[in-house]
Amino acid sequence: MAFMNIGSVHNAPAPSQGRKGDLSDLEEGLNAAQRLVGTDTEETLAIRRDILQKVISATTHGIDTSPLFAKVVMLVNSQDIIQKKMIYQYIVHYAKKKSEMAIMGLNTLCSDCRDTHSPLIRGLALRHLASMRGVAKLSTYLTPLVKQGLNDPSPYVRKTAVLSIIKLKHINPQVIESEKLVNHLYTLIRDKDPQVVVNCIQALEELLLDEGGMKAPKKMVYFLLNRVKEYNQWQLGVVLDLVKKYVPKEKDEIFTIMNLLDDLLNLANAHVVMSITNVFLKLSENLPKTHLRVYKRLKEPLLLMMASSSSEMAYSISKHIKLMVKRCPQVFHPSFQDFFPRYYDPTYLKEVKFDILTLLANRDNVSVIMDELSHHVSKNNTEDDQYNARVAIRALGKVAVAVPEATEISLTHLLDFLEMSLVHVISETFIVLVDILRKYRNDDFCAVYLPQLTKHWKLIESDESKAAFIWILGEFGTTDMLKQAPYILETFIDEYEELAQAVRLEVLTSAMKLFFKRPPEMHAMLGRLLHQAIEDVSNADVHDKALFYYRLLQANVQIAKEVISTPKELVTEFAEEESAEFSDMLFSEFNTLSIIYDQLAEKFIVKTPGVLGSNEDEVLDDDEDVSSDEEEEDPHYDEEPVEQPTSNVQEGNLLGEFTSSPPQQQQAPQQSGLSELVLDPPEVELEEFEAVFKTSEGGRMSFPIQVPSDLDDFEEELENYGIMCLASQTDSAPYRFFFYAQLKRDTSSLFLIEMRLTNDGTVKATIKHPHGAKAVEVFKPVFFEAFSNYR
Repeated sequence: MAFMNIGSVHNAPAPSQGRKGDLSDLEEGLNAAQRLVGTDTEETLAIRRDILQKVISATTHGIDTSPLFAKVVMLVNSQDIIQKKMIYQYIVHYAKKKSEMAIMGLNTLCSDCRDTHSPLIRGLALRHLASMRGVAKLSTYLTPLVKQGLNDPSPYVRKTAVLSIIKLKHINPQVIESEKLVNHLYTLIRDKDPQVVVNCIQALEELLLDEGGMKAPKKMVYFLLNRVKEYNQWQLGVVLDLVKKYVPKEKDEIFTIMNLLDDLLNLANAHVVMSITNVFLKLSENLPKTHLRVYKRLKEPLLLMMASSSSEMAYSISKHIKLMVKRCPQVFHPSFQDFFPRYYDPTYLKEVKFDILTLLANRDNVSVIMDELSHHVSKNNTEDDQYNARVAIRALGKVAVAVPEATEISLTHLLDFLEMSLVHVISETFIVLVDILRKYRNDDFCAVYLPQLTKHWKLIESDESKAAFIWILGEFGTTDMLKQAPYILETFIDEYEELAQAVRLEVLTSAMKLFFKRPPEMHAMLGRLLHQAIEDVSNADVHDKALFYYRLLQANVQIAKEVISTPKELVTEFAEEESAEFSDMLFSEFNTLSIIYDQLAEKFIVKTPGVLGSNEDEVLDDDEDVSSDEEEEDPHYDEEPVEQPTSNVQEGNLLGEFTSSPPQQQQAPQQSGLSELVLDPPEVELEEFEAVFKTSEGGRMSFPIQVPSDLDDFEEELENYGIMCLASQTDSAPYRFFFYAQLKRDTSSLFLIEMRLTNDGTVKATIKHPHGAKAVEVFKPVFFEAFSNYR
C-alpha cells in the first residue's frame, strides 16, 4: 500500500492569499471531484488527491478554508487511504477551531471506524478521532469505538486502539476506571502481535504513572522473555525496561534471565545493549561476585559499541562507562588505551575520555596516560585544540592527585608546559599546580622547581590562574624557595583597583602569610594594602576581611601569626570529589539522562503534569503584588476582610492563556449570606469583561470541592444564586469559567471571576472589582458559600 508523501502536501501550489477567487476555485475543484466519487480509477484518484492537496496547502498557508468543510467531508466516501488521510487531517484541524463543524466530522470518523473493508481505514479513523479536541462529550463517542478496536481482528487497529486509550485519559480520565480499560490492556499483553504488546506496556506505564508505572509479575516477565526473538530492536528496549522492574526471589532466576538475554548483547543497537546492561547490573547488584562477572561480560560489547558508534552515541555510552569505571575500575584497567581520544573525536567526547583515563590511572599505566595527555597539550592550532589542552592539563592534575607515584612525573610535565609560553597553557598549569601542592608538599622539590615559576607569571591572564599563582607566593614565599615573592606580590598590590574580587581576597591572604615569613620586606606594602582594602566599599567580603586582619594585628601580632600561619595538614580528599552516596544514587538511574547530566532526575525533571511549554494549567503569579494600602476607602466595603493573599492578574489576553505558578491551598473563608447577591445583574459583553478585568485589582482564593458530575447543571445552579457565567471551557480538565456577579450593597459595579476547576476538585479563582482588594475580600465568603452543595 503506497502512503501519501507528506511533503507533497506542503509543496503543493497554494492559492494566493490576496484574491477573493481562491475559495471559489477550490470549491469548483471540489465539486468536480465530488462528481467523480464512486469511480476509483487512477485518473479520478489523482484528480481528487490533487484538489485535496490544494485545500490542505491553502489551510497550511493560513487561508480559512472552513467554508469548504462540507464539500471536503463529502469526498470521504472512498477506499483510497491517501485521500482519507488528508480529509481526516482537515477534520481534526477545524474541529479545534470550529466546534460547530465538529459534529459533521465526528460522524464521518465514527462511521469509518466501523468500516468492514479495510483495517487501515478503521485504524486511521480511530487515531484521528482520538486526536480531536473541542468536541462536546467526545468520550461518549470515542469510548465504545476504542473498546471495539481492542477486539479488532487486525493488529493495526488493536495497536491504534491501545494508544487511543492514552488520549482518552486526557479527554475524560474517569472513563479509564469506569470502563476498566487498564484491565483490558493487561489482558492484551498476551496478544500475538509484538507491536500491540509493546503499545500496551507503554500505555500502562503512562496510565499508571502516579502509581509508579505498571507492575511486572513473574508470569508476565517470563512470557515476554520467551518471545524475545519476535521483537524488533525498538520493541526490545521497551520490554527490557519492564523486565528491569522485576525482582527475582531466587538466585537461579537471575541466571535464567541473564542467559536468555546474553545473546542480545551482540546486537548493533545501542539502546538494546544499554538496556540489557541496565538489567544485568540491576539483577546482580546484591551478588558481589556475580556483579564483577557481569562487569567483565559487559565490557567488550560496550567498548565495541563506543568505538563503532557516532560521536553523539559514543558520548552517551562513554558517560555510562565512566560511571561503571568509578564502581569497578579493575575490570577496565587492561583496556585503558581504548579511551585514548582519536584525532577526529569532537571536544565533548575527548573530555569524557580524559575523565575516564583519570579514573583508570594507576602506578602501572600512569606514565603512558600522562604521555597521552601531554600530547594533547602540545596541539594549539585551533580554539578546540586550546580547549582540549586545558582539559588535558586538568586531567593530568587529577591523575597526579589520585596516584601518589605520579606526583614528580606530573610536576615535571607541568613545568615543561610553562616553557611553551602559551597563555592558556600557563594559566591552566598554575591552577592545577595548586591542587598538587596542597596534597603533596615536598620542600626539596619545591626549592628546585618553584623558582622557575617566576619566569612566566607575567603571561597569566585569567582571574582563577592569578589567584592560584598568588596562593603559591603566599605558601612558598620563603627566601629559600621563592626569593622574589614579596616583590612579585607588590606588583599585584599596585594594580589592586584592576583586580577581580576573588584575586583581591587572595592578595590579602598571601600578603599576611608573607608578612610573617618576611616582615621587613612586607611591612610597608601590607599597610598600604590594608588601608586600600578597608577603604574599598565595592565588595563587603574584601572590606570585612581586610578589617579583620587589621584588627587582629592591632590586638596582638603573635596571636595573628598563630591564626594566619598555623601549619596545615596535607589535603587527603578534595571537597569537589564525588561522594560514594551520590554515585550510588546516580547509578540507580542508569540508562537515563541523569548519567548524561551528572545529576539526579529530581534536579531537571519537570514535576508539573502536562505538556512541556504549555501553560494551560497554570494560574496567576504569586509574585504580582496588590497593595490594599494604596486603595481609596469605599463606604460600601468597610467590613473586616477575610485574611487571604491578594494579587494582580497578569496582563495579556484575558480569555487566553495565563502563565505563573499555582497558589498554595488556603483555608476556607467564613461563610456569608447568598442573599446579598443580586439575582439578575446587568449583562456583560466579552470585551467589557476583558477590559475591566485587566485594569482592576483584586485577590485570589483556593478551596476543594467535589467535581460536579454535570457541569451544565453546575453553571445553572450558580446562576440561580446570581453568579452568572459569561463563558466556559468544559471539554477537558482543568475546566475554565468566567463569572460575574453583583452585591446589593453596591449596584454600580460588578465582581469579575476567572475560575479553574482541576481534576482533583480544587477551585482556583481570581476575583476582580473596580474598588480593589477590600471589596473582593467581602465577596469571597459569598462566593465560597455558593459551592456548599459540592463540599
